[in-house]
Amino acid sequence: MFAKEYDKRGGKWIDDASVGPQAEHAAALNRIAGGNPPTAMQWNIGIAVRQLAEQGILTPLDEQAKKGNWLANLPPLLVKNMTFDGHVIAAPVNIHGANYQFYSIKVFDELKMQPPKSWSEFLADAPKIKAAGYIPIAFGTTAQQLDWLFYAILAGEGGKDLYRKVLVDHDPKAAGGEAMRHVFDIMGQFRQYVDAGSPNRKWNDSLALVETDKAALMILGDWAKGDFSAANKVLSKDFGCQMAPGNNDAYVMTVDVFVFPVTDKPDQKIAQDKLATMMMDPVVQTEFNAFKGSIPSRLDANIAELDACAQLGQKVMAGGPANQLPNFALAFSPDTQGQVEDLLGNYWSKPAMSPADGAATLTAFTAAAIARIVPLLPKPPRSWIVAGGGARNLTMVRMLREVLHPATVESADALGWSADAIEAQAFGFLAARGLKGLPLSYPATTGVPIPMTGGVIARP
Repeated sequence: MFAKEYDKRGGKWIDDASVGPQAEHAAALNRIAGGNPPTAMQWNIGIAVRQLAEQGILTPLDEQAKKGNWLANLPPLLVKNMTFDGHVIAAPVNIHGANYQFYSIKVFDELKMQPPKSWSEFLADAPKIKAAGYIPIAFGTTAQQLDWLFYAILAGEGGKDLYRKVLVDHDPKAAGGEAMRHVFDIMGQFRQYVDAGSPNRKWNDSLALVETDKAALMILGDWAKGDFSAANKVLSKDFGCQMAPGNNDAYVMTVDVFVFPVTDKPDQKIAQDKLATMMMDPVVQTEFNAFKGSIPSRLDANIAELDACAQLGQKVMAGGPANQLPNFALAFSPDTQGQVEDLLGNYWSKPAMSPADGAATLTAFTAAAIARIVPLLPKPPRSWIVAGGGARNLTMVRMLREVLHPATVESADALGWSADAIEAQAFGFLAARGLKGLPLSYPATTGVPIPMTGGVIARP
């Protein structure tokens, strides 16, 4: 669809297809390294895209974004991840939800059951579904499918607050706490409700079990609709779609973006401008997402003609930033994401691994994620002060001391501050300075050009 629209606007679409995102990304980066960058590259938004911008590889899209009023019409989580150093670096063309449940209408009708609204409801119904000869949940032990299931259990059973603490705030206390152990416990109970063919099965082969009415449901993203369509299955007749159990106000975002490598060729620069402008046209986004099965990234795009599943996702998204949750790509660096996926794979394949072990390993990843910022700082800190809930997590403090050595690590309490209250106190202090118009940020601390105040005053 993009190719036809681009050609219609006077361009000439030429693509270089690859099998899978890893091969595509490698081919694109090899071309850049060889001095022959592609005009555009398709990526998933997240830290990996920001790392490309850090290397100076990407062309800023500030002019196109200003003309098209992009930033005012995109969810805040997207804006945060498509900008770097004050510049727009990517054009998001859609938003997939990774936490849907797609289910067989035939199976649930035959068993006179409703698709589960909570994970406790699923675990109560699963033995009956299994006893009737059906697979309660279609699943394959690949990293993708483990991710999707984990998102849905974390949001549905742990709640959005825990989800944000772990994936957004990287809160060590939350990552190793009782609520996270409960999430791992729930996930472990699913092992008994998958079929014997689940090890290493690809997601589309797992989905085929729902398409052929052998499995009751599967947790995955809205891209499933393409497979159902290829199997001649009709939404609301053969299969149903709703948010995963307990996820009615949560939308785990997976975002496709196009990025544009730096080039010195005038014809490529013209093509990049034309392509970015076309892709971010709200009318084009509506048409594209009707084919893709996702929803437009632009909140001002008309979704009236999209299917019921897409409109459900848009309704959840429209609930505001509190409902918009990041996937792993938005939350972690590629290295950390790989480590978390290894943890999920080990936990699933080793029933002897306890939920407490899973939570403790996630705590270790949090410590490692903190340590990864050291090379990005002007010079390594000589001391670290731990505040908030993490200061109460002795395991976390020990791990930080190990990964940050030779720097010292101590609790804010040890310095006479309140580890529990210091964040609230800091925001109170900043608010008071903001009310007086005093600077909150300085060139030596954040790199702003001049001392600047900030914040928005909300009066009762």
